[in-house]
Amino acid sequence: MPALRPFVTPFAVAVFMAAAPAAQASSGWYLNPEGSGIDGASFVSSLNVGGYGFIEQSVSRTHWFALDFEEHGAYQVLDATGTAPFGSHDITVSYAVSGYVGLFGSDFTAGTIDIYSDAVFDFGSTNAQFGANNGTLIASFSVDSGQIDPLNGQAALQASVVGGSVASGYFFDINGVDLAGRDDFSFSLGVQNSVIDPSGTNVVGEIACEQAGFTGRGCNGRPYRASFLNLGYSTVQDVGVVSFNIPDSNLANVAVVPEPTSALMMLSGLLGIGAWRRFKK
Repeated sequence: MPALRPFVTPFAVAVFMAAAPAAQASSGWYLNPEGSGIDGASFVSSLNVGGYGFIEQSVSRTHWFALDFEEHGAYQVLDATGTAPFGSHDITVSYAVSGYVGLFGSDFTAGTIDIYSDAVFDFGSTNAQFGANNGTLIASFSVDSGQIDPLNGQAALQASVVGGSVASGYFFDINGVDLAGRDDFSFSLGVQNSVIDPSGTNVVGEIACEQAGFTGRGCNGRPYRASFLNLGYSTVQDVGVVSFNIPDSNLANVAVVPEPTSALMMLSGLLGIGAWRRFKK
């Protein structure tokens, strides 16, 4: 997610509070990476993610003292230790988001986030786009809103499920009811990021050139030039936490309670552990 500062700093809570009525919602859900049903599903209250992004920025014409941005990238869902894939199938994410960040505020204004299940663990490779979108598409989400703290390299966003996009057998609510066919839930994502030199990875070729359609250095026959002071474009590395907001299927007319603050607060338990070292390689 967007970053204007190249270094990871100590965790500080600087997030947005989504406007939503108070309501009762589930505190966890079930995920089966293979898609074989509830019997093979694991209970989770949140998911760790790690990955890379490519950001293009320009001076905003609609927001004072701000930069408009577009970001493309890929995440891999990790286990509780943040050092290995979540389960027997790789759960990967391919995303494209846009928004603005500046002195007087920030927001995610649009974006699509697609989740895949893949029997082949090839995340980070040259297969498809970074090995992130060549599995079975199991759910899609549309970005609603968010906020960015560029000084601390943190971002939070809220995204709602795209109706009809959830595949059967993968996601289940707290009561074990399949979420396929439901369009009333969302997720909150909290991310800590750092600008990186992508040398030794496939980030430029796969994410910048292929996914984002970038035509500058690294994609036009000239070598990519990594710069921590470049405001036009940058490659970033993310670690984050995802929390689903799912109304209890046994309760009638219950609204989802977005929890972006909780998602970012859970980052404090993820920073500094193996996920960061693993993705630095």
